Amino acid sequence: MKITLEALNKHFGKVKAVNNLDLEIGDGEFVALLGPSGCGKTTTLLMLAGIYKPTSGHIRFDDRVVNRLLPKERNIGMVFQSYALYPHMSTFDNITYPLKLKKVRRGEMKERAQKAADMMGIGELLDRRPAQLSGGQQQRVALARALVKEPAILLFDEPLSNLDAKLRLRMRGEIKRLQEDLGVTAVYVTHDQVEAMTMASRIAVMNYGVLQTYGAPNQLYDHPDTLFVAGFIGAPPMNFLETRFEERDDGFYLRSQALEIRIPDERGVLAKQNGAPQQVIMGIRPEDITIVAEPEGDFRAEVYLIEPLGREDLVTFKFGDEEIRALAPAPFGGRIGETIFLKLDKEKVHLFNPETEVSSFKER
Repeated sequence: MKITLEALNKHFGKVKAVNNLDLEIGDGEFVALLGPSGCGKTTTLLMLAGIYKPTSGHIRFDDRVVNRLLPKERNIGMVFQSYALYPHMSTFDNITYPLKLKKVRRGEMKERAQKAADMMGIGELLDRRPAQLSGGQQQRVALARALVKEPAILLFDEPLSNLDAKLRLRMRGEIKRLQEDLGVTAVYVTHDQVEAMTMASRIAVMNYGVLQTYGAPNQLYDHPDTLFVAGFIGAPPMNFLETRFEERDDGFYLRSQALEIRIPDERGVLAKQNGAPQQVIMGIRPEDITIVAEPEGDFRAEVYLIEPLGREDLVTFKFGDEEIRALAPAPFGGRIGETIFLKLDKEKVHLFNPETEVSSFKER
């Protein structure tokens, strides 16, 4: 089922939780709503579910406006962060509770509950109560309860937040595979950018109730439209440095007190065409910085901190009053206090207007 949000607003008094949101989610698509706490992502999800009514704007499922429909009339399944299982009920009763409300006959309930439970790998646990289940098993019960309704839309509200790291990784894969197998439209709320990047076909990044950008994970990572998106997506996060953008006879340069680099002409021309100011914020991801011998280096910096990450080490360097972080193959051979030469991948440099926070490479 296709979902369309048109000029959607939700206000709580003077607080604009969701502000003029336009979004289109294709039939069978998996879309993540991503952003920090208070950005409006859960409020948007609750409006989709019918739990909140919009202050203004429209929600369409296919071509039907559903603003006034009750949750039970929307053919949705929802999975919450807290699982919301009834502790006094068995797994079977928890899964079939939505069917009981619809007065589905007992035989059909048993058949659909067993099918949903088998799909989630808990077919043999139907007689147990939630207290007798692990966290992962409880999450599967919540998913089976959402699936047993055979919904047209699945809504997820940070469903993996209460699981340990290993189980989160496994459940991410299971949910993504399940959604692809069923072909059901899914909207997934999370503040974890790794979850969003690995699971969703498109990501809607929100901040203060406003949609910042909407696109495929690789597009958001490689070509962030705004300073906020660039800093929010990516782990470890992008480095930002205040620099001057200068055009000279032989090309385009970025300069600060401790750094001067020439950027590719085509990127300089694009930034100029987009009205990049003299003072810009340069962004560069840690993986786009390499440690080199002196003749090849763009600048020298002092090793300030080394953080082992396993396969790689995250190294913080200081140069002048600036800091910059780079990823180096482990084990990093340098020592704290040592001077190292660094080289930036000029094709991966980003420029942002410090006033508008919009990328100078964003296509207008």
